[in-house]
Formats: sequence, C-alpha cells, structure tokens
Amino acid sequence: MFGGHWTQKKLEVLSEYLRAYTRIFEKNARARFFQTTYVDAFAGTGVIPRPEPGPFISSFFPQRAEAEEEFRKGSVKRALELVPPFDHYVFVEKDAEKCEELRALSQEFPKRDIQIVNADANSALLDWCEQMDTERERAVVFLDPFGASVEWRVIEALADTQAVDLWILFPYAAINRMLVSGRMPPKAWAKRLTRIFGTAQWKEEFYETNSWHSLMEPGAMVDIVSKVADLRRITDFFVKRLRAKFAGVAKPGFLRNSKGVLFVLLFAAGNARGARPAIKIADHLLERMNL
Repeated sequence: MFGGHWTQKKLEVLSEYLRAYTRIFEKNARARFFQTTYVDAFAGTGVIPRPEPGPFISSFFPQRAEAEEEFRKGSVKRALELVPPFDHYVFVEKDAEKCEELRALSQEFPKRDIQIVNADANSALLDWCEQMDTERERAVVFLDPFGASVEWRVIEALADTQAVDLWILFPYAAINRMLVSGRMPPKAWAKRLTRIFGTAQWKEEFYETNSWHSLMEPGAMVDIVSKVADLRRITDFFVKRLRAKFAGVAKPGFLRNSKGVLFVLLFAAGNARGARPAIKIADHLLERMNL
C-alpha cells in the first residue's frame, strides 16, 4: 500500500531490518550455512508511483531530485539494493502488467537471483512454504496487502516452517470498518474476518451481548449487541494469535495519518534459535517508529 509519511516509515523499518539480517548471515559462521531468501508477496511494480520531478527540479535542485528518487523506492527496489544481498528473491504479484514492470526492474540487477510469480499471494505463499528447504534455508517474508486480503492459514503455514521472519502490515482501519457498531457484521464480512483471524473467537472478543426486557412484548427478552473493539483490543487479539504460532513477536508499530491509525506494522520470528536477536532488532526499529 502506498501513501505519504507513514509509507516511508514502514519502508525505512523494513529496509533497516533487512540490512541487519543480511549482515548477520554474512558475518556469522554458523548462519552462513543457510541460503537466504526475501519474499515480497504484494510486490506491485517495485517502486512507489509518483510524478517525476521534472527537468527544472533536476537541474536546479539536484538534492531535492535525489531525495525524490529515494522516496520513490518501494520495498522491492530497496531489497534488491541491499549489500550484502539475499541469496534469492521471490516477488509475488497478481497483476500481470505489474509483473512486467517487475521484470524490467529486475534487469537493473543482473547479479541477483530473482523469481517473479504472477499469482494470488495467498496461494503462492502456501506453495512456497511447501517447497521451502527448511533445513538449509532461512527467509524474510513481507506482507503488505491491499486491504484485508491475507488469510490466517497463510500466516500459520509461514510459522510452521520455523524458518521465516515475518513482517506484516496489519490493516487495522479496514478491519475496524468491518466491525460495525450496534450489530454483528454482515455474513460476508464475518466470514472474511474469520479467515483473517483464523478463528471465530473475534466475535466474543470484539462484541458484547446484553439482554433486556422488551417494552413492546411483556415477558420477552431483547438482545442488544454492542461493539467493544478498539485499537488496543484488535491489535492485542491479533498479536496473541501470532504469539501462539511464532517463536517471538515484537511490540507493534502504529502507522497513522491525520485521521488516526491506518495500519499496525508487526514482526514475528519463526526460528527459536534466532528469535531473540531478531526481536531485539525489530523492537528497536518499531519503538523508534512510534516516537
């Protein structure tokens, strides 16, 4: 998802983590045993779509033009520019035209081992998890979905590898909108929420039901459904779900615009041996982002 200042915060946190990750695997003798893979499951075109600065800006304000070029780099390009790089890159994108742009971008990095997958992210990740050599491979997976499209079964499959560090942009605002007030969500939304959380327990967590005597029908009871979900409850519930599957989960990072929180940036470490240093790095980056 692309936006303004919050988009840059997200990308800066991810970039710094990826840089620390590849350095660890380069310098640590035990870690060098593993092949490393970076997976971007909603890759887009690889860059942030913004107007070109134009010849006037480029000629008379070169520093501004350079800053604009840096701003335009999406998660894909930032990952490809890493030194040291990952051993392998997997970019998943459902849109065929965007895949063509990814292929054009990949030509700028001829020394990188890049695989571009034109498929739905959920199905592609499930296939990738099945094929992963967990004895010899470690990976970072970045989930930056368009809306609330990541299913819990995918997150669970990534956790089950015990070899994946997961960054996920949790779509708080979209989920909060589906959690309507005064009644349970419509059936289609309820099913979608259950797929996202991997359980129907969200109903008990996010809603309260109180029974009152009916004023219209003496002796009859009326159930009043009230939404009790807020930012803390929704975030805590999803984090609790992550902690049940992963070796460690970092403290959440909140991404806001002028109207409030849009997304929650979350990190979960899948490998028990590497979880402690991974969480330490992620906590530091996310804490700094929240300032």
